Amino acid sequence: MWRVDQIFLQYSGNRIEVLLSLVNDTGDLRNTRVVAPTGDPAEAVRFAARFIGGQGNVSRGYGVRIRWTRAQAETEQNALLRDRALEDIFVEGLDESLDAIRDQMR
Repeated sequence: MWRVDQIFLQYSGNRIEVLLSLVNDTGDLRNTRVVAPTGDPAEAVRFAARFIGGQGNVSRGYGVRIRWTRAQAETEQNALLRDRALEDIFVEGLDESLDAIRDQMR
């Protein structure tokens, strides 16, 4: 099973590109990229949570770190800052998606 480790956000025109970094129990790494059809960061994170939850084989997103890419950061220090509000939105969205999938499987 995979878990979401980090998420990087970057504006792509009027939309937000979301790069999800996934890690499994053996330490393998996989990246998945999706472009959210919105310019709102909160909606983009919710979209990414539904997208990755629907892919299957993802167990959790607890502990995920969300950052803007360096191109979007105003300073080098901003590139290191985590967006904890977006992290909470992502975890809630992923949990809702995974719960819905589990309910359908019953």
